[in-house]
Amino acid sequence: MSAVNAEQDVPRAAPGRTIVVVSDGKAGHLNQSLGLAEALVRLCPNVGIREIPSLSRSKALLGLLRPPPLQGHVALLIGAGHGTHLSLLALQRRCPCPTVVLMRPSLPSRCFDLCIEPRHDGGRESDRRWLSDGPLNRMAAEENREPYGVILVGGPSAHYTWDSQAVVGQIARICDGSRSWCLSTSRRTPRKFLPLLKDLSLPGLELHDVATLPPQWLVEHLARAEQCWVTPDSASMIYEGLTAGCAVGVLSLQEKARSRVARGVADLVQRGLVSSFADFDRGGSLRCPEEPFDEAARMARKIVERGWL
Repeated sequence: MSAVNAEQDVPRAAPGRTIVVVSDGKAGHLNQSLGLAEALVRLCPNVGIREIPSLSRSKALLGLLRPPPLQGHVALLIGAGHGTHLSLLALQRRCPCPTVVLMRPSLPSRCFDLCIEPRHDGGRESDRRWLSDGPLNRMAAEENREPYGVILVGGPSAHYTWDSQAVVGQIARICDGSRSWCLSTSRRTPRKFLPLLKDLSLPGLELHDVATLPPQWLVEHLARAEQCWVTPDSASMIYEGLTAGCAVGVLSLQEKARSRVARGVADLVQRGLVSSFADFDRGGSLRCPEEPFDEAARMARKIVERGWL
């Protein structure tokens, strides 16, 4: 489940300098690339954004010898996902501008001008590799917040052992009637999960199946909610909740061995950026980070300071 749908409005490319976002067609990857591109445009309003599909492997390889056409003054190329890597290199042959990859690339990192990698991947920061707290996203915090919360439920994953009964029990503990809550499932949530919650009839809890929600539902609710609880398998939702300005709590699931995602979530708890359910159950409260959390904006500032726009 991604908080921002790929159909969200994208600024039109302005005449002049343009950031070109290369998309592999995956909404999560496009969300990351547009998050950085839009943060750059907020700093440099005279720059436009253009989204183009990645080239097929054969066309990208051919493009390394015979660069593909690309109109306009391209100031920056951005891509996320392994399927964008060859396209970025081919397009750079046509437009000699910096290339930015939002992940640890499958090709040698020296092929690109900058790689922005999630810190939980375990890389070391350098001049050409910057580490971000989680994947970048398009969320933006709003000042006016309402006294309600959002609960985001994932499902079975490679990083945690799923336990519907345990998650339901924790949600019952959270929904004590002191505030209203909106809960959304994800595409991975087991079918039997919502009926378990409906049977409890918890006070102030509004249940939603993600399949029935409009594309912007989560964006709008996270932007206004004071609090957000997320199952730890939905790591991107944790970072989107933080970026939206919510006080974020993480529900408890058993970690699987050697999970980089689980290590990243544990690091957020240790640094006080999010609260664990265990702390909440002992009487703790959810709190926002002391400093606003916006990794896309932080990376955009560093790129502008480098003089690339």
